[in-house]
Amino acid sequence: MRVASRYFKAPELLVDDKLYHYSMDMWSVGCTMAETIFMKSPFFRGADNNDQLVRIAEVMGTDDLKTYMNAYRLTMPAATKRLMREFKQVPLESFKDAQNASLCSLEAIDLLYRMLVYDKNKRITPADAMAHPYFDPVRAECIQS
Repeated sequence: MRVASRYFKAPELLVDDKLYHYSMDMWSVGCTMAETIFMKSPFFRGADNNDQLVRIAEVMGTDDLKTYMNAYRLTMPAATKRLMREFKQVPLESFKDAQNASLCSLEAIDLLYRMLVYDKNKRITPADAMAHPYFDPVRAECIQS
């Protein structure tokens, strides 16, 4: 399968993990949500697939990336390895500013942390995402209608 939307590609597609599943869509939703709440489009702007993983690592750090790759015995593509450096995770809260503050609730950022997880098996599931407190106002409105 070819996934063409580079800015939304889950890490498993960038390290040639062949055993991917629905959770890659949760990563993509997380990228879209990050764009929306932080008003930064795209949130991870890689020049190509190799650079894309570097842009993700600049924000999400390399420690969890290494843990994920070791757990599944994955290797980083040589071209990506040449570009990659060591990065500490940047707190997602640090992307909050005066312009986007109204969109960056604690619940929104918590949900985002649960979506943008390197390990596909540790990402939030769609059902759990829908039950997340971020969506409480939507559920409350539906009950009132």
